[in-house]
Amino acid sequence: MFQATARRSAALAATLMATGLALTTATTPAAASPPPAATIATAATPPTAGTTPVAGTTAVAASLTTGSDRPAIIGGRTATETYPFMVSFRLPQEPDHHCGGALVAVDWVVTAAHCKGLLKPGGTRVRVGSLDRDEGGVPAGVKRVVVHPDFGSRRERRGVEADIALVRLDRRVDLTPIPIAGDAGDVGEPSRVLGWGMTCEDREDPACAGGPRVLRELDTVRVADDRCVTLDGVAELCAGERDGRAASACNGDSGGPQIRRVGDRWELIGATSRDGDDVDDRMDGAAGCSTNPSGGPGVGIWTDVTHYRSWIARILGEEAPAEVRSAS
Repeated sequence: MFQATARRSAALAATLMATGLALTTATTPAAASPPPAATIATAATPPTAGTTPVAGTTAVAASLTTGSDRPAIIGGRTATETYPFMVSFRLPQEPDHHCGGALVAVDWVVTAAHCKGLLKPGGTRVRVGSLDRDEGGVPAGVKRVVVHPDFGSRRERRGVEADIALVRLDRRVDLTPIPIAGDAGDVGEPSRVLGWGMTCEDREDPACAGGPRVLRELDTVRVADDRCVTLDGVAELCAGERDGRAASACNGDSGGPQIRRVGDRWELIGATSRDGDDVDDRMDGAAGCSTNPSGGPGVGIWTDVTHYRSWIARILGEEAPAEVRSAS
């Protein structure tokens, strides 16, 4: 369902600290502790070992991949390590994965707001922490959905503003959430995207049917904002394949994490939003996720999750009132 196409004040820091949510900087790390329920894992929260087994990379790939390995995402590869924070969403009556997400607290997931149509409290099936979208990890359900209030705002030409949502799970997950980075980094910095989306452009191609069962990854690099059409440079990231090949996220990768390596761990910087080369009004990725209109390597747009850290912290720090209506 890939759509085609900072600094914080002292008052904010005080508010976050009052709710137990540490606002961190690169130079002032907070004390290490596992994240409790409804507490955001920030860039200063070191990872802790989850006690729930996560499907191993080698075993899963060996048991589920037959014949030659299909290209990952589009142009990527089978996951090379475990990602305990990775989330898959699907509707109960449908066999295929639809959107991805990233576990940022023991019962909260960050995803794309444009996935809201399939995020049904009491209905959507969730799997956390497995490379295999069908087995392993921790199964859960959706309890509440909070879509950013600015989602759907239209800018010049076309574009989707605030393509971010938070999903509260119906249970706490005993796996390590991914910390949200303090910032998204600079142009030229490497990153990685994860997903179970389409592995080729043609939806009618049998090889693309249903998408891969094993998680895929693609190494990317942040590129100049003007490479992406309808980009909100303040709150979105433009990225392309690291070596300049025609490769990108695509349908089914929506909401999945864009991550950046910091030291010995991954930090969350983005959520997959849409094609960065689409110049018309289509939202289904049919024009080609991995190529631009000229046939060259394409780029994609990711919501800058770091831009929304204060909003995420506020939602996770609140007790959800009974009258709050879940999005559907």
